[in-house]
Amino acid sequence: MKPNSLRFAATLLITFTTIGFSVSLDAAKGKITPRKGMNLVGRVTVDGKPRKGVVVSDGINVVVTDRKGEYQMDSQGRQHVFVSVPADCEIPVSDDGFPRFYRTITPSSGSNQYDFDLKSAPVKTEWNLVAIADPQIGPADTLDYATVVMPQIREYVSTLSPNTYGIALGDLVWNAPQLYPTYKRHLSTTGIPVFSVIGNHDHNKHIHNDTGSDIDFRNHLGPTYYSVNIGDCHLIALDDVYYRGVKNHNDYAAHLTCEQLEWLRQDLEHVDHDKTIIIGVHIPTMRRNSRMHVDNNAELYSILKPFRRVEILSGHTHNQMCTHISSNIHETTFGAAMGAFWYPLCNDGSPRGIGVLSFKGPELTDRYYIGAGMSRDYQMNLYGPEEAVLWNPESNSGDSYDKVLLNLFCWGEDWLVEVSEDGKPWYRLPDNARLIPAEAGGKCWDPGIRKHLVRGRIPSRHGAGERPQSNNDHLFLITPAEGWSSVSVRATDPFGNIYTRTINNNNR
Repeated sequence: MKPNSLRFAATLLITFTTIGFSVSLDAAKGKITPRKGMNLVGRVTVDGKPRKGVVVSDGINVVVTDRKGEYQMDSQGRQHVFVSVPADCEIPVSDDGFPRFYRTITPSSGSNQYDFDLKSAPVKTEWNLVAIADPQIGPADTLDYATVVMPQIREYVSTLSPNTYGIALGDLVWNAPQLYPTYKRHLSTTGIPVFSVIGNHDHNKHIHNDTGSDIDFRNHLGPTYYSVNIGDCHLIALDDVYYRGVKNHNDYAAHLTCEQLEWLRQDLEHVDHDKTIIIGVHIPTMRRNSRMHVDNNAELYSILKPFRRVEILSGHTHNQMCTHISSNIHETTFGAAMGAFWYPLCNDGSPRGIGVLSFKGPELTDRYYIGAGMSRDYQMNLYGPEEAVLWNPESNSGDSYDKVLLNLFCWGEDWLVEVSEDGKPWYRLPDNARLIPAEAGGKCWDPGIRKHLVRGRIPSRHGAGERPQSNNDHLFLITPAEGWSSVSVRATDPFGNIYTRTINNNNR
Protein backbone atom coordinates (compact mmCIF):
# COMPACT_ATOMS: atom_id res chain seq x y z
CA MET A 1 0.00 0.00 0.00
CA LYS A 2 1.33 3.45 -0.89
CA PRO A 3 2.10 6.00 1.88
CA ASN A 4 -0.85 8.19 0.90
CA SER A 5 -3.21 5.21 1.04
CA LEU A 6 -1.79 4.18 4.40
CA ARG A 7 -2.22 7.71 5.69
CA PHE A 8 -5.83 7.78 4.49
CA ALA A 9 -6.52 4.51 6.25
CA ALA A 10 -4.83 5.82 9.40
CA THR A 11 -6.93 8.98 9.21
CA LEU A 12 -10.10 6.90 9.05
CA LEU A 13 -8.95 4.91 12.07
CA ILE A 14 -8.23 8.12 13.98
CA THR A 15 -11.63 9.49 12.99
CA PHE A 16 -13.39 6.44 14.33
CA THR A 17 -11.21 6.58 17.45
CA THR A 18 -12.20 10.21 17.95
CA ILE A 19 -15.89 9.42 17.64
CA GLY A 20 -15.56 6.60 20.17
CA PHE A 21 -13.59 8.88 22.50
CA SER A 22 -16.25 11.59 22.40
CA VAL A 23 -19.13 9.23 22.94
CA SER A 24 -17.40 7.47 25.84
CA LEU A 25 -16.66 10.75 27.57
CA ASP A 26 -20.34 11.56 27.61
CA ALA A 27 -21.46 8.11 28.59
CA ALA A 28 -22.34 7.41 32.22
CA LYS A 29 -19.43 5.60 33.86
CA GLY A 30 -20.70 5.52 37.41
CA LYS A 31 -20.38 8.19 40.03
CA ILE A 32 -17.12 8.32 41.99
CA THR A 33 -17.39 9.43 45.61
CA PRO A 34 -14.66 12.01 46.29
CA ARG A 35 -12.46 11.48 49.33
CA LYS A 36 -12.31 14.26 51.85
CA GLY A 37 -10.66 17.36 50.40
CA MET A 38 -10.87 16.12 46.80
CA ASN A 39 -12.93 18.00 44.23
CA LEU A 40 -11.71 16.59 40.90
CA VAL A 41 -12.15 12.90 40.21
CA GLY A 42 -12.43 10.63 37.24
CA ARG A 43 -11.85 7.24 35.72
CA VAL A 44 -9.45 6.16 32.96
CA THR A 45 -10.43 3.14 30.90
CA VAL A 46 -8.82 1.51 27.90
CA ASP A 47 -11.29 -0.14 25.55
CA GLY A 48 -13.83 0.27 28.34
CA LYS A 49 -11.73 -1.50 30.99
CA PRO A 50 -10.24 0.32 34.02
CA ARG A 51 -6.51 1.02 33.64
CA LYS A 52 -4.22 1.23 36.64
CA GLY A 53 -1.09 3.42 36.65
CA VAL A 54 -2.13 6.12 34.17
CA VAL A 55 -0.74 9.56 35.01
CA VAL A 56 -3.36 12.31 35.23
CA SER A 57 -2.68 15.98 35.98
CA ASP A 58 -4.21 19.43 36.12
CA GLY A 59 -0.80 21.07 35.67
CA ILE A 60 -0.21 21.25 39.43
CA ASN A 61 -1.26 17.89 40.83
CA VAL A 62 0.19 14.75 39.26
CA VAL A 63 -1.61 11.56 40.31
CA VAL A 64 -1.82 7.95 39.15
CA THR A 65 -4.99 5.91 38.66
CA ASP A 66 -5.69 3.05 41.06
CA ARG A 67 -6.74 -0.50 40.24
CA LYS A 68 -10.25 0.77 39.47
CA GLY A 69 -8.79 3.24 37.00
CA GLU A 70 -9.81 6.10 39.28
CA TYR A 71 -7.97 9.31 40.13
CA GLN A 72 -8.71 12.03 42.66
CA MET A 73 -7.13 15.42 43.37
CA ASP A 74 -7.74 18.79 44.97
CA SER A 75 -7.69 21.15 41.99
CA GLN A 76 -7.88 24.89 42.46
CA GLY A 77 -8.29 27.39 39.63
CA ARG A 78 -7.12 25.08 36.84
CA GLN A 79 -8.67 25.06 33.37
CA HIS A 80 -7.77 21.56 32.19
CA VAL A 81 -7.27 18.05 33.44
CA PHE A 82 -5.18 15.90 31.12
CA VAL A 83 -3.90 12.38 30.79
CA SER A 84 -0.36 11.35 29.89
CA VAL A 85 -1.55 8.90 27.24
CA PRO A 86 0.13 5.47 27.65
CA ALA A 87 2.26 4.15 24.81
CA ASP A 88 -0.14 1.29 24.09
CA CYS A 89 -3.03 3.68 23.44
CA GLU A 90 -3.98 5.83 20.49
CA ILE A 91 -3.55 9.56 20.97
CA PRO A 92 -7.15 10.85 21.05
CA VAL A 93 -7.87 13.53 18.46
CA SER A 94 -10.70 16.01 18.08
CA ASP A 95 -12.89 16.39 15.02
CA ASP A 96 -10.40 18.87 13.53
CA GLY A 97 -7.54 16.39 13.90
CA PHE A 98 -5.74 17.96 16.88
CA PRO A 99 -4.61 15.89 19.90
CA ARG A 100 -7.33 15.93 22.55
CA PHE A 101 -5.82 14.31 25.65
CA TYR A 102 -7.41 16.86 27.98
CA ARG A 103 -10.81 17.98 29.26
CA THR A 104 -11.92 21.46 30.23
CA ILE A 105 -12.86 21.86 33.88
CA THR A 106 -16.17 23.60 34.50
CA PRO A 107 -15.98 25.76 37.66
CA SER A 108 -18.17 24.28 40.35
CA SER A 109 -18.76 24.70 44.07
CA GLY A 110 -18.81 20.94 44.43
CA SER A 111 -16.83 18.17 42.80
CA ASN A 112 -16.32 17.45 39.11
CA GLN A 113 -15.86 14.09 37.46
CA TYR A 114 -14.01 13.77 34.15
CA ASP A 115 -13.49 10.33 32.64
CA PHE A 116 -11.10 9.34 29.87
CA ASP A 117 -11.88 6.33 27.71
CA LEU A 118 -8.78 5.59 25.64
CA LYS A 119 -8.48 3.15 22.78
CA SER A 120 -5.72 0.55 22.70
CA ALA A 121 -3.17 0.45 19.88
CA PRO A 122 0.07 -1.47 19.29
CA VAL A 123 3.09 0.23 20.82
CA LYS A 124 4.82 2.04 17.99
CA THR A 125 8.24 0.51 17.39
CA GLU A 126 9.04 3.06 14.66
CA TRP A 127 7.58 6.53 14.24
CA ASN A 128 8.31 10.05 13.02
CA LEU A 129 7.95 13.47 14.59
CA VAL A 130 7.63 16.54 12.35
CA ALA A 131 8.83 19.76 14.01
CA ILE A 132 7.19 22.95 12.71
CA ALA A 133 8.83 26.04 14.17
CA ASP A 134 7.24 29.48 13.94
CA PRO A 135 4.44 29.13 11.40
CA GLN A 136 3.48 32.62 12.64
CA ILE A 137 0.27 33.14 10.71
CA GLY A 138 -0.61 36.84 10.57
CA PRO A 139 -3.66 38.75 9.32
CA ALA A 140 -1.92 39.87 6.12
CA ASP A 141 0.06 36.68 5.53
CA THR A 142 -2.38 33.80 5.57
CA LEU A 143 -2.57 33.73 1.78
CA ASP A 144 1.14 33.00 1.42
CA TYR A 145 0.96 30.37 4.13
CA ALA A 146 -2.10 28.71 2.65
CA THR A 147 -0.97 28.73 -0.98
CA VAL A 148 2.81 28.28 -0.70
CA VAL A 149 4.07 27.01 2.63
CA MET A 150 1.39 24.52 3.67
CA PRO A 151 1.14 22.70 0.33
CA GLN A 152 4.91 22.13 0.39
CA ILE A 153 4.84 20.85 3.97
CA ARG A 154 1.80 18.70 3.19
CA GLU A 155 3.49 17.15 0.18
CA TYR A 156 6.53 16.02 2.15
CA VAL A 157 4.58 14.81 5.18
CA SER A 158 2.51 12.61 2.87
CA THR A 159 5.68 10.64 2.01
CA LEU A 160 6.27 9.65 5.65
CA SER A 161 4.86 6.56 7.33
CA PRO A 162 1.39 6.61 8.93
CA ASN A 163 3.05 6.54 12.37
CA THR A 164 3.82 10.25 12.18
CA TYR A 165 2.98 13.08 14.55
CA GLY A 166 3.74 16.78 14.47
CA ILE A 167 4.72 19.39 17.00
CA ALA A 168 4.45 23.13 16.31
CA LEU A 169 7.12 24.89 18.34
CA GLY A 170 5.39 28.16 19.15
CA ASP A 171 4.63 31.47 17.47
CA LEU A 172 1.69 29.82 15.84
CA VAL A 173 0.04 33.16 15.13
CA TRP A 174 1.32 36.72 14.87
CA ASN A 175 -0.10 38.60 17.88
CA ALA A 176 -3.57 37.78 16.61
CA PRO A 177 -5.52 35.41 18.88
CA GLN A 178 -8.46 35.57 16.48
CA LEU A 179 -6.35 33.55 14.03
CA TYR A 180 -6.16 30.38 16.13
CA PRO A 181 -9.00 28.84 14.07
CA THR A 182 -7.03 29.70 10.91
CA TYR A 183 -3.90 28.10 12.36
CA LYS A 184 -5.84 24.96 13.21
CA ARG A 185 -7.45 24.82 9.79
CA HIS A 186 -4.07 25.01 8.02
CA LEU A 187 -2.27 22.53 10.28
CA SER A 188 -5.12 20.04 10.14
CA THR A 189 -4.45 19.61 6.41
CA THR A 190 -1.15 17.87 7.18
CA GLY A 191 -3.13 14.70 7.89
CA ILE A 192 -1.24 14.08 11.14
CA PRO A 193 -2.06 15.03 14.75
CA VAL A 194 -0.02 18.14 15.60
CA PHE A 195 0.81 19.02 19.20
CA SER A 196 1.18 22.73 19.95
CA VAL A 197 3.69 24.72 22.02
CA ILE A 198 3.02 28.32 23.05
CA GLY A 199 5.34 31.09 21.80
CA ASN A 200 5.79 34.74 22.68
CA HIS A 201 3.52 35.90 19.81
CA ASP A 202 0.78 33.50 20.93
CA HIS A 203 -0.17 35.58 23.97
CA ASN A 204 -2.93 38.15 24.14
CA LYS A 205 -0.97 41.40 24.25
CA HIS A 206 -3.89 43.21 25.89
CA ILE A 207 -3.59 41.10 29.05
CA HIS A 208 -0.52 42.12 31.01
CA ASN A 209 0.36 38.98 32.94
CA ASP A 210 1.65 35.53 32.14
CA THR A 211 -1.24 33.32 33.21
CA GLY A 212 -4.01 35.49 31.76
CA SER A 213 -2.37 36.31 28.44
CA ASP A 214 -2.33 32.70 27.26
CA ILE A 215 -6.08 32.22 27.69
CA ASP A 216 -6.75 32.22 23.93
CA PHE A 217 -4.15 29.51 23.37
CA ARG A 218 -5.66 27.40 26.14
CA ASN A 219 -9.21 27.89 24.90
CA HIS A 220 -8.29 26.64 21.42
CA LEU A 221 -5.44 24.19 22.01
CA GLY A 222 -5.54 23.08 25.63
CA PRO A 223 -2.88 23.24 28.36
CA THR A 224 0.41 25.04 27.73
CA TYR A 225 2.42 22.15 29.16
CA TYR A 226 1.64 18.43 29.15
CA SER A 227 3.03 15.00 28.27
CA VAL A 228 2.14 11.88 26.30
CA ASN A 229 3.90 8.59 25.54
CA ILE A 230 4.65 7.43 22.00
CA GLY A 231 6.58 4.19 21.51
CA ASP A 232 9.56 4.16 23.86
CA CYS A 233 9.55 7.96 24.07
CA HIS A 234 7.97 10.43 26.47
CA LEU A 235 6.93 13.59 24.62
CA ILE A 236 6.62 16.79 26.67
CA ALA A 237 5.55 20.31 25.73
CA LEU A 238 6.75 23.14 27.98
CA ASP A 239 5.96 26.84 28.15
CA ASP A 240 9.24 28.78 28.45
CA VAL A 241 7.78 32.22 27.65
CA TYR A 242 7.16 34.22 30.81
CA TYR A 243 4.94 36.95 29.43
CA ARG A 244 4.46 40.40 30.95
CA GLY A 245 3.26 42.51 28.02
CA VAL A 246 3.38 45.77 29.99
CA LYS A 247 5.82 47.70 27.79
CA ASN A 248 4.76 46.13 24.48
CA HIS A 249 4.04 42.72 22.96
CA ASN A 250 7.74 41.85 23.17
CA ASP A 251 7.84 42.29 26.94
CA TYR A 252 8.62 38.72 28.05
CA ALA A 253 11.40 36.60 29.51
CA ALA A 254 12.77 33.17 28.58
CA HIS A 255 11.89 31.42 31.81
CA LEU A 256 10.31 28.24 33.16
CA THR A 257 8.09 28.88 36.16
CA CYS A 258 8.72 27.04 39.44
CA GLU A 259 5.19 25.66 39.17
CA GLN A 260 5.94 24.14 35.79
CA LEU A 261 9.31 22.70 36.82
CA GLU A 262 7.70 21.04 39.82
CA TRP A 263 5.03 19.57 37.52
CA LEU A 264 7.79 18.26 35.24
CA ARG A 265 9.65 16.73 38.16
CA GLN A 266 6.52 14.88 39.28
CA ASP A 267 5.61 13.82 35.75
CA LEU A 268 9.04 12.31 35.14
CA GLU A 269 8.90 10.31 38.38
CA HIS A 270 6.60 7.97 36.44
CA VAL A 271 8.91 7.57 33.42
CA ASP A 272 11.57 4.88 33.05
CA HIS A 273 15.06 6.37 32.76
CA ASP A 274 15.75 4.26 29.66
CA LYS A 275 13.00 6.03 27.75
CA THR A 276 13.93 8.86 25.41
CA ILE A 277 12.60 12.21 26.56
CA ILE A 278 11.50 14.63 23.84
CA ILE A 279 10.81 18.19 24.94
CA GLY A 280 9.24 20.84 22.74
CA VAL A 281 9.76 24.49 23.73
CA HIS A 282 9.61 27.79 21.87
CA ILE A 283 12.67 29.73 23.06
CA PRO A 284 15.89 27.67 23.00
CA THR A 285 16.99 26.43 26.39
CA MET A 286 20.55 26.85 25.10
CA ARG A 287 22.44 27.77 21.91
CA ARG A 288 26.12 27.01 21.59
CA ASN A 289 27.03 30.46 20.31
CA SER A 290 24.52 32.73 21.97
CA ARG A 291 23.27 34.07 25.28
CA MET A 292 19.68 33.76 24.03
CA HIS A 293 18.40 30.95 26.23
CA VAL A 294 16.13 30.09 29.14
CA ASP A 295 17.48 31.87 32.19
CA ASN A 296 16.93 28.97 34.59
CA ASN A 297 17.92 26.15 32.23
CA ALA A 298 20.24 24.61 34.86
CA GLU A 299 17.17 23.61 36.89
CA LEU A 300 15.66 21.96 33.82
CA TYR A 301 18.86 20.05 33.03
CA SER A 302 19.12 18.87 36.63
CA ILE A 303 15.67 17.28 36.40
CA LEU A 304 16.62 15.62 33.09
CA LYS A 305 20.01 14.34 34.22
CA PRO A 306 18.90 10.76 35.10
CA PHE A 307 17.60 10.00 31.62
CA ARG A 308 19.64 8.21 28.98
CA ARG A 309 18.67 10.47 26.06
CA VAL A 310 16.94 13.85 25.95
CA GLU A 311 16.09 15.62 22.70
CA ILE A 312 15.03 19.27 23.11
CA LEU A 313 13.34 20.91 20.12
CA SER A 314 13.00 24.69 19.86
CA GLY A 315 12.34 27.54 17.44
CA HIS A 316 12.01 31.31 17.98
CA THR A 317 15.27 32.39 16.30
CA HIS A 318 14.27 31.72 12.66
CA ASN A 319 17.58 29.93 12.05
CA GLN A 320 19.26 26.58 12.66
CA MET A 321 21.42 25.51 15.57
CA CYS A 322 22.44 22.15 17.02
CA THR A 323 23.74 22.29 20.58
CA HIS A 324 25.25 19.48 22.66
CA ILE A 325 24.30 20.46 26.19
CA SER A 326 25.61 17.42 28.03
CA SER A 327 26.36 13.77 27.41
CA ASN A 328 22.64 12.94 27.42
CA ILE A 329 20.98 16.23 26.35
CA HIS A 330 20.94 17.58 22.81
CA GLU A 331 18.97 20.57 21.52
CA THR A 332 17.98 21.28 17.95
CA THR A 333 16.76 24.77 17.13
CA PHE A 334 14.93 24.65 13.81
CA GLY A 335 14.53 27.30 11.16
CA ALA A 336 11.10 28.86 10.77
CA ALA A 337 8.33 27.41 8.63
CA MET A 338 7.56 31.00 7.57
CA GLY A 339 11.21 31.87 6.95
CA ALA A 340 12.63 35.28 7.82
CA PHE A 341 9.21 36.78 8.45
CA TRP A 342 7.19 35.58 5.45
CA TYR A 343 10.29 35.31 3.26
CA PRO A 344 11.49 32.10 1.55
CA LEU A 345 14.83 32.09 3.40
CA CYS A 346 15.51 31.97 7.12
CA ASN A 347 17.87 34.64 8.40
CA ASP A 348 20.86 32.26 8.35
CA GLY A 349 20.38 31.46 4.66
CA SER A 350 18.67 28.12 5.13
CA PRO A 351 15.30 27.67 3.42
CA ARG A 352 12.07 27.95 5.37
CA GLY A 353 10.89 24.46 6.20
CA ILE A 354 10.38 21.77 8.84
CA GLY A 355 12.41 19.33 10.91
CA VAL A 356 11.92 15.57 10.92
CA LEU A 357 13.00 13.11 13.61
CA SER A 358 12.69 9.33 13.30
CA PHE A 359 12.66 6.90 16.21
CA LYS A 360 13.06 3.16 16.48
CA GLY A 361 12.34 2.03 20.01
CA PRO A 362 14.11 4.56 22.25
CA GLU A 363 16.75 5.28 19.61
CA LEU A 364 16.80 8.41 17.49
CA THR A 365 17.66 7.01 14.07
CA ASP A 366 17.45 10.19 11.97
CA ARG A 367 17.17 13.94 12.35
CA TYR A 368 17.15 16.42 9.50
CA TYR A 369 15.70 19.67 8.23
CA ILE A 370 13.96 19.90 4.88
CA GLY A 371 13.26 23.16 3.12
CA ALA A 372 9.73 23.77 1.90
CA GLY A 373 9.68 22.77 -1.76
CA MET A 374 13.28 21.48 -1.57
CA SER A 375 14.64 17.96 -1.94
CA ARG A 376 15.81 16.01 1.10
CA ASP A 377 19.38 16.29 -0.20
CA TYR A 378 19.45 20.08 0.05
CA GLN A 379 21.27 20.47 3.36
CA MET A 380 23.90 23.01 2.38
CA ASN A 381 24.76 25.78 -0.04
CA LEU A 382 28.07 26.69 -1.69
CA TYR A 383 29.05 30.20 -2.79
CA GLY A 384 31.82 31.02 -5.25
CA PRO A 385 34.36 33.77 -4.48
CA GLU A 386 32.28 36.59 -6.00
CA GLU A 387 29.48 35.82 -3.51
CA ALA A 388 31.45 34.20 -0.70
CA VAL A 389 33.03 37.55 0.14
CA LEU A 390 29.63 38.76 1.30
CA TRP A 391 29.87 36.77 4.55
CA ASN A 392 31.68 39.86 5.84
CA PRO A 393 29.18 42.74 6.20
CA GLU A 394 32.01 45.18 5.47
CA SER A 395 32.71 43.65 2.07
CA ASN A 396 30.98 44.27 -1.23
CA SER A 397 30.00 42.06 -4.11
CA GLY A 398 32.82 41.87 -6.60
CA ASP A 399 35.62 42.47 -4.10
CA SER A 400 38.68 40.36 -4.84
CA TYR A 401 38.43 37.05 -3.01
CA ASP A 402 39.92 33.57 -3.32
CA LYS A 403 37.66 31.43 -1.15
CA VAL A 404 34.52 29.32 -1.43
CA LEU A 405 31.92 29.61 1.34
CA LEU A 406 29.94 26.64 2.68
CA ASN A 407 26.73 27.09 4.65
CA LEU A 408 25.89 23.72 6.24
CA PHE A 409 22.47 24.45 7.68
CA CYS A 410 22.20 21.89 10.49
CA TRP A 411 25.87 21.35 11.19
CA GLY A 412 26.79 20.05 14.62
CA GLU A 413 30.04 19.13 16.27
CA ASP A 414 29.42 15.46 15.42
CA TRP A 415 29.33 16.03 11.64
CA LEU A 416 32.19 15.06 9.31
CA VAL A 417 32.84 17.60 6.52
CA GLU A 418 35.15 16.68 3.63
CA VAL A 419 36.28 18.50 0.49
CA SER A 420 37.47 17.41 -2.93
CA GLU A 421 39.03 19.81 -5.42
CA ASP A 422 38.83 18.99 -9.13
CA GLY A 423 38.00 15.34 -8.43
CA LYS A 424 41.06 14.73 -6.27
CA PRO A 425 40.93 12.66 -3.05
CA TRP A 426 38.68 13.86 -0.24
CA TYR A 427 40.26 15.61 2.72
CA ARG A 428 38.74 16.55 6.04
CA LEU A 429 37.89 20.22 6.33
CA PRO A 430 40.11 21.60 9.12
CA ASP A 431 38.49 22.96 12.26
CA ASN A 432 39.81 26.47 11.63
CA ALA A 433 37.78 26.66 8.41
CA ARG A 434 34.64 27.37 10.44
CA LEU A 435 33.75 31.02 10.81
CA ILE A 436 33.21 31.85 14.46
CA PRO A 437 31.55 35.28 14.71
CA ALA A 438 33.32 36.28 17.91
CA GLU A 439 36.66 35.65 16.22
CA ALA A 440 35.72 37.13 12.85
CA GLY A 441 34.66 40.65 13.71
CA GLY A 442 31.41 39.75 15.45
CA LYS A 443 29.26 39.22 12.35
CA CYS A 444 29.04 36.40 9.83
CA TRP A 445 26.30 36.72 7.22
CA ASP A 446 24.98 34.27 4.68
CA PRO A 447 25.51 35.78 1.20
CA GLY A 448 22.19 34.44 -0.08
CA ILE A 449 20.12 36.35 2.45
CA ARG A 450 22.35 39.43 2.19
CA LYS A 451 21.81 39.67 -1.56
CA HIS A 452 18.09 40.14 -1.00
CA LEU A 453 18.48 43.16 1.27
CA VAL A 454 16.97 46.45 0.23
CA ARG A 455 18.61 49.36 2.05
CA GLY A 456 19.70 46.96 4.72
CA ARG A 457 16.28 45.37 5.07
CA ILE A 458 14.76 42.13 3.97
CA PRO A 459 11.80 43.03 1.70
CA SER A 460 9.10 41.79 4.04
CA ARG A 461 6.33 43.14 6.21
CA HIS A 462 8.20 42.70 9.46
CA GLY A 463 10.81 45.18 10.64
CA ALA A 464 12.48 42.84 13.14
CA GLY A 465 13.78 40.65 10.31
CA GLU A 466 15.78 43.45 8.70
CA ARG A 467 19.19 41.80 8.78
CA PRO A 468 20.76 38.38 8.32
CA GLN A 469 21.70 36.42 11.41
CA SER A 470 25.01 37.91 12.54
CA ASN A 471 25.87 35.11 14.94
CA ASN A 472 25.86 32.41 12.27
CA ASP A 473 28.52 29.84 13.10
CA HIS A 474 27.72 27.10 10.59
CA LEU A 475 29.60 28.87 7.79
CA PHE A 476 32.92 27.49 6.53
CA LEU A 477 35.62 29.01 4.29
CA ILE A 478 37.41 26.74 1.82
CA THR A 479 40.59 27.95 0.09
CA PRO A 480 41.03 25.86 -3.07
CA ALA A 481 44.26 25.60 -5.01
CA GLU A 482 44.99 28.32 -7.54
CA GLY A 483 43.35 27.66 -10.89
CA TRP A 484 40.70 25.34 -9.45
CA SER A 485 37.80 24.22 -11.64
CA SER A 486 35.40 22.65 -9.13
CA VAL A 487 34.98 22.18 -5.41
CA SER A 488 32.82 19.41 -3.92
CA VAL A 489 31.75 19.09 -0.31
CA ARG A 490 30.70 15.84 1.34
CA ALA A 491 28.98 16.19 4.71
CA THR A 492 28.14 13.16 6.85
CA ASP A 493 25.73 13.64 9.74
CA PRO A 494 25.76 11.53 12.95
CA PHE A 495 23.14 9.18 11.49
CA GLY A 496 25.25 8.24 8.48
CA ASN A 497 23.38 10.41 5.95
CA ILE A 498 25.77 11.75 3.32
CA TYR A 499 25.06 15.02 1.53
CA THR A 500 27.14 16.36 -1.34
CA ARG A 501 27.24 19.57 -3.32
CA THR A 502 29.56 20.86 -6.04
CA ILE A 503 30.33 24.35 -7.31
CA ASN A 504 32.20 25.21 -10.51
CA ASN A 505 34.59 28.10 -10.98
CA ASN A 506 32.72 30.65 -13.09
CA ASN A 507 35.95 32.44 -13.90
CA ARG A 508 37.41 29.53 -15.87
